Amino acid sequence: MIRCLRLATPIVALTFGCLSAQEARTWTDLKGRKLEGALVKQDDSTVWVRKGDGKEIAIPKASLSEDDRKHLATAPAPPPGAATAASSSGRFHTVRLDPSAWKPRPEGFKIGTLLYPMTLETEHFIIAGGPKVRAAMMMTYADACERLWADIAADIPPVKAAFEGRKLPVILADDAKDAEIFANWHEKHADASSTVSSSYSLTRSSIASFALDTDFSKEAGLTITGRLFRLDAKGAEHQRKTWPQRIHFLTGDIIWHLLSRANNNGEYSLALVKLSFNYHREELVCGKIESEVSFGGGTDVEGFKNGRNWAGATKKLLKGGATPDIVAFMKARGSDAEPRDLGFGLGLMHFIHAAPDRIAGFAKILETAGKDDKVPDPETFAKGLGFDSPEALNKAWKDYMLSDAFE
Repeated sequence: MIRCLRLATPIVALTFGCLSAQEARTWTDLKGRKLEGALVKQDDSTVWVRKGDGKEIAIPKASLSEDDRKHLATAPAPPPGAATAASSSGRFHTVRLDPSAWKPRPEGFKIGTLLYPMTLETEHFIIAGGPKVRAAMMMTYADACERLWADIAADIPPVKAAFEGRKLPVILADDAKDAEIFANWHEKHADASSTVSSSYSLTRSSIASFALDTDFSKEAGLTITGRLFRLDAKGAEHQRKTWPQRIHFLTGDIIWHLLSRANNNGEYSLALVKLSFNYHREELVCGKIESEVSFGGGTDVEGFKNGRNWAGATKKLLKGGATPDIVAFMKARGSDAEPRDLGFGLGLMHFIHAAPDRIAGFAKILETAGKDDKVPDPETFAKGLGFDSPEALNKAWKDYMLSDAFE
């Protein structure tokens, strides 16, 4: 099944990168759904197609029509310069990385009283673990992290300035014991800090975030947020670059560092905006959403448990009389949000990313919130996206979600 295939506006000219209009074609899946786009690259199981808005999606070859698979069997390589053009935009699958520049720290990675002997330091991350963590595993994480950072920075350029002189720590714990050792240190770190709270998820979750004291992180050259992954987690797919849960949560860490405390202060919150951004980036990079709903509603999340049919469930709600409201959306916190907020949030991210001026405006909104340490009010948010009022944004947002563009 190809969630991202949808009827698209016919492409008259494709000007992204070095791909010409002659290279665009109509792709069809086994259910007859169509997508207009140009071949970027392919491997044995997957083909990457660039749509008219410049976004790339990964499509399993097995889900494509026989004609498409025949075309791929004889398709020429992308024209000279296409990969270079794509990499300059920083997209996850095409960005050019230089792993030879990533080096271990001879002295290991010391965070507080803990010392991790296995390390791999990249441009924007420090991957660290105990002596049992294999170098190949560290390289897999480093590659996925840097690709994701480049992909986000391509849409949200202020991320680059936020990371100047900082690196995001990623701790790889072999098992529950290793995770507990880190959690014990973090609890003492939180007790001694006025800017950090204890993170109980470090001992009970296979993927957990942690915050670092503001002064401590600055002195250590680290971001204010980091991520711990348990390598013994059942069902985890650590060797996959596009493991959805890793993409989802690291996206939140990167954006959280940009927003700092602006994420949760004042009458309004960017909590649902950030969460929606996580789900959308997961879908954008992985071609689907697998991360489960983890707030509000408990198990009562019909239609929104995972990302298989959020667009369909959202359209059904809209046709039943529900309507998006940016004021309510920005007032809601995780504890009082409704499942429909996820569908509306994903629709909002699709809507924002559908137009270059909107994504540029969104980046500016986040940049200002991070610099001022202040969440924008709904009117400022709407105007930042190019609308005169929250009501005008609500209408355009709803119309987009009811259109064929949101599938």
